[in-house]
Amino acid sequence: MKHIRYFLPLLTGALLAACGTTPLSTANPSEHGSTLQAQATETPPVMKLAAATGRIGAWATGRIGAWATSRDASTVPGGALNTFSENIAAWNLIHLSEAQALAPQLGKDVIVAVVDTGLDLSHPVFSNRLTAPGTWYDFVGRDTNPTDVRTATSAMYGHGTAVASLILQVAPGARILPIRALNADGEGTVADLAAGVDWAIQQGAQVINVSAVSSVDSDLSLALARAAAQGIYVTLAVGNEGVQRIAYPARNSTMKNVLGQYAVNAGAVNSDRSLASWSNYGSALELTAPGVALATAVPGGNYALVSGTSFATPVLSGTLALALGESYQKAFRGQLALQLNATATDIKSANLALSNGASDVMGNGVVNAQAFLQKVR
Repeated sequence: MKHIRYFLPLLTGALLAACGTTPLSTANPSEHGSTLQAQATETPPVMKLAAATGRIGAWATGRIGAWATSRDASTVPGGALNTFSENIAAWNLIHLSEAQALAPQLGKDVIVAVVDTGLDLSHPVFSNRLTAPGTWYDFVGRDTNPTDVRTATSAMYGHGTAVASLILQVAPGARILPIRALNADGEGTVADLAAGVDWAIQQGAQVINVSAVSSVDSDLSLALARAAAQGIYVTLAVGNEGVQRIAYPARNSTMKNVLGQYAVNAGAVNSDRSLASWSNYGSALELTAPGVALATAVPGGNYALVSGTSFATPVLSGTLALALGESYQKAFRGQLALQLNATATDIKSANLALSNGASDVMGNGVVNAQAFLQKVR
């Protein structure tokens, strides 16, 4: 069985450590022992090897405390639909309000597959926003119910719910295709991830969000290439190790082939355009997006603040969905990922402390949803 490593969220501020067992209101980071230590947002994720099953699980633990008091502020003045007031600075950074004004369909009925830990399918944010149940699949449980099997009150749960909610904050009209390819604790196999991508292709996905990384694997590479060959856009997280290296499969988005045309990878930045200290970066980085302390849905009908490149990635997915919901110029058919890169806002000046003054390690900058929509419409 091949090894796969999934980057689960850096759960910040008010969120339970991803692998903790302490009750939310009384959590003490020191009580997690040597297996997983609760860490501040700015600390790279903890890696854990589950050697008995031949799988690698990766969890990023966050600061522990009470739940965030996030509010569903779907009518934020002058702002985006289906968003949270806590995210206004992040959405201002990418000019989301202006982009949504340019895309009045708001990604209507664009199918975005979330190949992840499953979703809290009954969460209010997904009401009338999921594809038909017959299109769903759980490659972990081998059934058609891709529910995240744990809730926010459990010791551990996945981040598929949070990822899908962020997509809908950017593109409220989109439809989420839930596909479960890994456990709530972040463990899974490359085979299941590749199968999840293939399932998304078969179910008519127009965008596939993969907030996961793994060892290099030919089956996964081929599945992603098949998606691209069908004209499906793929968004990929670059990893949360805080190193100058883009993880696989995200680094494949820069290849000079059809996958490079349709795939795009994402690092995470703060609202001041500075790179999150735990976000990977490097010459194969393409774009960055807000990924620090974002308010989003989590299992159990709750909301919380989350951080990680896993959450920058759905910002790109949602932005692509905005364009796909409109009648964009025929000249840009198959070129949306390239134009997402071409219209990004340079952020080198905010990251001069990085090697070479960030001249060759910060990609094309932070996604500019407004400039992107202006270009392709």
